Amino acid sequence: MFYLHKVYNWLVYKRGHYSRIFGAVALRKSPNSIIAAIMFFITLVVVAGFVLSEQKQDTEYNRFTALQELSRIRAQLEGLINANLISMRSLRAEFSLNAEVDRERFDQLTAALLSDDLHVRHVAIAPNLIVSHIYPESGNEAAIGLDYRTSPGQYQSVQEAIAAREITINGPIELVQGGTALIARLPVFSQHDGSLWGIVSQVIDYEHLLDDAGVHQSDSLTISLRGANGSGEKGPIISGNPTVWEQNPLTTQVTLPQGYWVLAAQPISGRWAPPLYHYYGWWTLGLVVSLLLSILSFALLNTISKLRSAFATISHQAQYDSLTGLPNRSYFVQHLNDLVRQGNRKAKPFAILFIDLDHFKEINDSLGHEAGDILLQQVAKRIRNTVRLNDVVARFGGDEFVVLVTDLNEPFEAEVIANNIFRALQPILSIENHDVLMQASIGVSVFPNDGTSASDLLKHADLAMYAAKSSGRGTSYFFNESLREQAESHLQLHQEILKGLDREQFSVHYQPIIHSQSNSIVAIEALVRWHHPTLGLISPAHFIPVAEKTGTIREIGQFVLERVCQDYHRLINADLPLRISVNRSSREFNDPNAVNQWIDTLDRYKVPRSCITFEITESILMPDKERQHKMLEALASTGINLAIDDFGTGYSSVTYLRNFPVRQVKIDRAFLHQVPSNTQQVALVKAVIEMSHALQLDIVAEGVETEQQGTALRALHCTFQQGYYYARPLPLDQLIMQFNPHTGISSHRYQL
Repeated sequence: MFYLHKVYNWLVYKRGHYSRIFGAVALRKSPNSIIAAIMFFITLVVVAGFVLSEQKQDTEYNRFTALQELSRIRAQLEGLINANLISMRSLRAEFSLNAEVDRERFDQLTAALLSDDLHVRHVAIAPNLIVSHIYPESGNEAAIGLDYRTSPGQYQSVQEAIAAREITINGPIELVQGGTALIARLPVFSQHDGSLWGIVSQVIDYEHLLDDAGVHQSDSLTISLRGANGSGEKGPIISGNPTVWEQNPLTTQVTLPQGYWVLAAQPISGRWAPPLYHYYGWWTLGLVVSLLLSILSFALLNTISKLRSAFATISHQAQYDSLTGLPNRSYFVQHLNDLVRQGNRKAKPFAILFIDLDHFKEINDSLGHEAGDILLQQVAKRIRNTVRLNDVVARFGGDEFVVLVTDLNEPFEAEVIANNIFRALQPILSIENHDVLMQASIGVSVFPNDGTSASDLLKHADLAMYAAKSSGRGTSYFFNESLREQAESHLQLHQEILKGLDREQFSVHYQPIIHSQSNSIVAIEALVRWHHPTLGLISPAHFIPVAEKTGTIREIGQFVLERVCQDYHRLINADLPLRISVNRSSREFNDPNAVNQWIDTLDRYKVPRSCITFEITESILMPDKERQHKMLEALASTGINLAIDDFGTGYSSVTYLRNFPVRQVKIDRAFLHQVPSNTQQVALVKAVIEMSHALQLDIVAEGVETEQQGTALRALHCTFQQGYYYARPLPLDQLIMQFNPHTGISSHRYQL
C-alpha cells in the first residue's frame, strides 16, 4: 500500500497534464477511481502472467512427457530392428567361412534363424550379386536369378552396402515380387582371401515393425517417421502424417547400422500448450482478487484523499480566517516570528499596522450580523488590494486587521501605506441597500525600533492603535516612548495587583441602594477598593481597565464575591437582610467554568442565590456572543438576579431586555447631569423608566448627587436610587453602624 499511496500522490501531481489525455473531467474529479481501475488491470496482468507461467510449465511438462514416450518408442524400434538383423549377421558368418551354398543348407540355416516374432518377410542370398536362393521361396520365385547389376535402383544400394561393409537399410521400396518393404543388405566377404562373396538381403515388413514398436499406437501423440535409406531428418517420410513436420515437433533419432531415421511427434490436439480457458479456476480467482483489490484500493485511496482533504481543511482553518480568507492570528504570528529571526540577522526594518474599524459594533448591531460579515469581507478586500504583493494582511478577529509591511527603507513609508488604507476605506460601501462610510484607527510599530520580538511589536502596535482611537479615531499613530511607558506602567500595575491580592491590600465597600418612595435602604452594591502601602488609595478607574486587559479581573472578581459571601452573614446577624449587587466584567465570561465557580462559591458560604444580583454591561448582550448568553441563562436558572449596569452608554436595545433574563436596569449617571434643569434629558430618563416598567423591570438611577435630582426621579416613578446624595461607599462596619436599626445611628435622609 506504500507504493499505492505513491501512485496516488504522483497521479494527483500529474493530473493537470494527464487530464488532457484521459479526460479533464474524469481525472480531476475522480483520480481515485482511475487508480482503482489501474490496480484492477495491474492485478489482471499479474494474474495473466501467472496463468501464462502455469501454461508454460504445463507446456514444458507436456513436451517432457511426450519426449519420454517418443524415446520409449525409439528404444523399442531400435531393439526390434537389431533383433531382425541378427539373422543376417549369422548368415554372413556362415557364408564367409563356407562359400558353398545349396538349397538344403540355405533353408536349414534360414529356418533356424528366423522366428515368428520377427518382422522378416523373406531372406535372399546373391552370390556374385545374382539372387540364387530365397527363403521362403513360395511367392518370391520372380526374384530368383535377379542380377543386381542389371537393376540400377537396387544396384546403387548394393554398392553402398559393399562400400560400407555393413548392413544398409533401404526403403521402403517396391519389391520385384510385389509390395513395399524395407530391404536390409549385408555384403559377405570371404574369410580366406577377403574377396566379395555376395550379398545377403532381408525384406522387413516395416508396417508391422512400426506397429509393434508403438509408432502408431500413442493415445496423445501423432507420430511420423522420416529418413528413408537412413537419410535422417531431410530424407523422405517413411510413415505418418507429413503435417507433423510443419509444426516444430519433438524429434529423436533412430540409430541404424548405417545412417539414421528421425521420429517426430506432435500432440493430437495440434498444440503443446493447454488452451487458456483450461485455467478458468485461476481466471475466476484472479478476477475476484482484482475486483477486491480495486475496491479496497479505491476505499483506501478515498479514505486517504478524505484525510488529506480533512487535514488540508484543518490546516487551512488553523491558518486562515474563514470569513475573509485572510491569514489568521496564528499564521501571522508564525510568519512574523520567522521575519523577526531573519531581521535580527539582516537588520532589515519592517512595520506592523494594527487596524481597528471605527464604530463597527454600532454598524453590526444596526444592520445585523450578516451585513457585518459582508462589510468585513469588503474591507478585507480593499486593504488587500491597497498593500503590496509581498505584504501580509491578516484578520485577528472581530474588526481587527493587521498588515505586515516588509522591505522598509524609512519608517515614514509605513505611514504612506496607512494613508493609502484610509483612502481605500473612504468610498461608501453598499451593504444590503444601506450606504456605509467606514473609517479605521491604525497603530504602527516598526522593527527593530519598537521591539525585537513578535509579541512586543504586536503589543506596541495595539497600544498605538488605542492611542489613535483616543485622539479622535480615523487616524494613525506610531508607537512612541510615552506609549512604551504606558505599556510598562500597565505591566507593573498588573504585577502590583497580583501582589495586592496576595497581601490583602484589597477590600470591599458597599454603597446603599434606596427605595424612592419609602426612602429606605433595600440593597447595597459591592465596590472594590485598593489601599496600596506606598501609593495609597488607588482609584478603580485606574486599575480596573488594566485588570480587564491583563485578565487579573477574574482574580479580583473572585475576591469580591468571596468577601461578599462572608459579609452577607454579618449583615444578617446585624438585622440587615439586604440584597447585594456584585459587578461582573465581560472578561470574566470568557472563562467557560466561571458560572460553576460562582455557584460553588455561593453554595460553599451558604448564601441564598436570590439575595445576589450580578451587574453586567450591555456588551455581553451583543447577538454575536452565544457562549456568554448561555452563561447568563445558566445564572438566571439558578436564581441569581441579573442587572444591566450603565444602561444607555453602550448598545442599548429593547430586544436585549426582552430576550434575556434581566431583572433590573441601572441608568448611567451621565443621564442625570442636567436633571431636572434640562427638559430633554428629563424626557429621556422618563422614557427609560417607562420602558422598564412596561417590561416589568426594576429601575435604578445611579449617580444621584442632589436633592433636586432625587425629587425629580421620585416624581418620574424611578423605583430605586443610588448616589452620593444618599451615601458614599462604606466599609461594612460603618455600614452596619449607620444603618443597623438597633444602634440608633442613621442618616436623616433614611426611614429604615
